[in-house]
Amino acid sequence: MNRKIRVSDLKNIFSALYFFSENFNRKGECLMKLQKVLSEKKETQRLYTIESGASLRTAAKKMISLKTDYLMVKAKDRTPAEFIGILTKVDIIRSLCMEKSNPDTDTVDDFMTRRMIVANVNDDVEYLMNVMVRHNISHLPVIENKSIAGVISRNDILAQLNVERDIELQWLADCSGASPKLTVY
Repeated sequence: MNRKIRVSDLKNIFSALYFFSENFNRKGECLMKLQKVLSEKKETQRLYTIESGASLRTAAKKMISLKTDYLMVKAKDRTPAEFIGILTKVDIIRSLCMEKSNPDTDTVDDFMTRRMIVANVNDDVEYLMNVMVRHNISHLPVIENKSIAGVISRNDILAQLNVERDIELQWLADCSGASPKLTVY
């Protein structure tokens, strides 16, 4: 039985094949680069910062007002900005669990992560997911051209992978009805 297919359907099939060749290896493993995740996030991406020496209460209030889970800590009086650490909501919660903690006098310097693990925009997403899980990291600063291009979270990566899987499934569903004998009209 011959099944007729439109040119637009062929374009969709070739588009799907191109997508798979660019984003997956022969085993079907994802080859997505961090650059793609970062570019999808660029519209809403801002680098949230706080100065070294700020109190934990100030940091917590800033996180709440900005609706973010992290703040990059900048060294005081440095131009251009020099980042010396990252503070996450988990760091603030950890500080509050300490017996002699005082969010008004304790500073971000006391609880921030100084030895940051960073990502490069050309890193594979799957590799970064493994790094984040292995080191229990929720946020990774992303480096591009020796400066911070943004901060990526586990949720950002999972959301992008979810979108890519949905697209993949839709294309497979669209293409699955096609028979080997195609007539173009």
